[in-house]
Amino acid sequence: MSENIKHINLDDMMSRYGSTGMLMLFNRDDLKEQTGGDFYLSGGMIICLSNIFDGHVTIDGKRHSMKGPTIAILPENHMVSLSDIGGNDSMMHIAVTTDYILNMPSPIDTDIFSYSRYIPVMHITQSKYDDFLSYFNFLYKESREDSIYQEEIIRSILYALILEISGEYEKQYNLKSGAMIRSDDLSDKFFHLLAVYYKENRTVQFYADKLNITSKYLTTAIKKATGRPVLDWLHEAVLIEAKMLLKTTDLTVQQVSDRLNFSSMSSFIQFFKKHTGMTPKKISAIK
Repeated sequence: MSENIKHINLDDMMSRYGSTGMLMLFNRDDLKEQTGGDFYLSGGMIICLSNIFDGHVTIDGKRHSMKGPTIAILPENHMVSLSDIGGNDSMMHIAVTTDYILNMPSPIDTDIFSYSRYIPVMHITQSKYDDFLSYFNFLYKESREDSIYQEEIIRSILYALILEISGEYEKQYNLKSGAMIRSDDLSDKFFHLLAVYYKENRTVQFYADKLNITSKYLTTAIKKATGRPVLDWLHEAVLIEAKMLLKTTDLTVQQVSDRLNFSSMSSFIQFFKKHTGMTPKKISAIK
């Protein structure tokens, strides 16, 4: 990684500031500075709310317009640039670790992670912006309070905000329908398919067939567009879902294996341990 590109690890940031998994970035100058310029984000996501006259965010070299009311989710394991709008007071940021989201109660699932890969920036109405702004303001207010139940209140507000964001994605894009999006960008189409089918299929050939291209072409195109192999994205989506099911439900390892369409529980355990260094049973015990 270039010396000019900062690495923002949200788990480390939370430990440094004594947070359990969420930080309001817009009200802290020291944290706002960290999200200026180019940076590589890991350990979670940054939720941004903006209502600016013009501007854009660049993710893995691809520009996304942020003109007008928008909600943006900056996903982990991506190169991000907010250099054009990082200092704008009309933009608010909330940093949230992956574990903090995965530990939220049902019906929170991994949709929000899929959406952030496929559509990191979503344009919204002024009315919906005002709705989201009320959540941000409430979180900001509560973060400054010294109440007995502060942590529980903050978690509940953030939980509601994420549900609202997921609902807006569904309303605008109907991602779960499986209908192909209108886009000339192959990576857009791939990530849309991934958001729909990752629980059922994790072979490169499946997605190549859906896109009517060869698996070699898909592999090359996604590596060029994102800097990461197709299999990395397939494995990451499955692992996030597996962790969520193991940590937030009473499903057995066998049931999680079945839900994620593994041929056997042993193959699921082997896959999980290879990519996390831990067994599913050990992850399940950490709740």
